[in-house]
This record gives sequence, C-alpha cells and structure tokens, in this order.
Amino acid sequence: MKKVLVIGATGLLGEAIVQKLADKAEVIEASFSHPTNPVDLSNPSALKALFENVDKVDAIICTAGVAHFKPFNDTQDADWQFGIENKMMGQINTVRFGAEYLNEGGAIVLTTGTLAQTPLPGSAIVSAVNAAVEGAIRAFSLELENVRINAVSPGWISETLAAMGMDPTPGLPAADVAQFYIDLVEQSTGGEIIVAAK
Repeated sequence: MKKVLVIGATGLLGEAIVQKLADKAEVIEASFSHPTNPVDLSNPSALKALFENVDKVDAIICTAGVAHFKPFNDTQDADWQFGIENKMMGQINTVRFGAEYLNEGGAIVLTTGTLAQTPLPGSAIVSAVNAAVEGAIRAFSLELENVRINAVSPGWISETLAAMGMDPTPGLPAADVAQFYIDLVEQSTGGEIIVAAK
C-alpha cells in the first residue's frame, strides 16, 4: 500500500483528498491546525521537521498555502511578503525539502489556481505567486530524476461558493477536484498543470 503525505489535510480540498485515498493508501495528514502533525508552510524549519518525522513516502500532496486577495493599490510590502513566503515558497520548499523523502518514482502534487492564467481585479498577489509556482514546477521536472512533480489548478469549488452565499453551479465539488490530485499521484509524467474547473 502506498504511503501519502497530505499537507493541508484539514481544509476543504485536503479533507476530500484524504477521504478518496482512505481505501488506497496509508495517509499521513498534516496542516497548520493538525493536532498530530502541525506545520507552518511559511516556516522552512517546520517543513523540514515534518518530512524528517514522517520519513519516506510514495507521494506528497500539498493543498496548503495562502496569499491575500486585495486591490493592487491597497497592497503593502507585508502583503506581498506573506504571499511569497506562504503560497509561493511554501510550495516550492515542499519540493525542495520533500523530494529527498520520496521513494523512487514518487510524486509531488502542488496546488496553484486559475488566477495564474485568468487574473481578476484584486488578484495581483495570488496570480503572481501561483504563476511562480507553476513556472518552478515546469523547471523542476527538467532536473529532478525519478520524481514526478505536477500541480492542480482549481477553479471555484462548489462548497466554497455555497458558503459565500453564491450560486454553486459554476464550481466543481471538492470531491471532483480531489480526483485530479489522485490521478496525478497514480499516473503522470511531470511538469503538468491540470486545470480543475468547468
């Protein structure tokens, strides 16, 4: 049975991935608020400690990482730095530190977002850091041997839209988005950015 580390396991998407993996793999859950495996994605030392504690795995899935959605003229240095340290470097460091803990032929699947390709007003930071992660993934796949590195780029998730009091119809259910991650773990090449959106 495969051993899979899910970072961001207590979030909506992370929970859906854990549920889908339950019958297929030994799942190790981690997140900022996880009682057993807490990890701050923006803290390199904490991320290294998580990998050392978990040790060898067959796959790492990361749905964690945040950046502020804020009008460009209202952004401050701290807003940009937060997005860079958390969403961008947190995911890049997941590859940098996590690759050595993967069994041969293992997979790392990160999370970006469609705002990298289709920005909206207020998405400058989110769009920038997601695009940076996607560029890094494509570059990593050229240099890292025996490791498959990919990402899912989710659009709107139905449950999130409903929670915001919006029409959930344009979104995909979290369980459907989760399947894209599972598919990339089970079979993929490398350097793929899979858009999970209607």
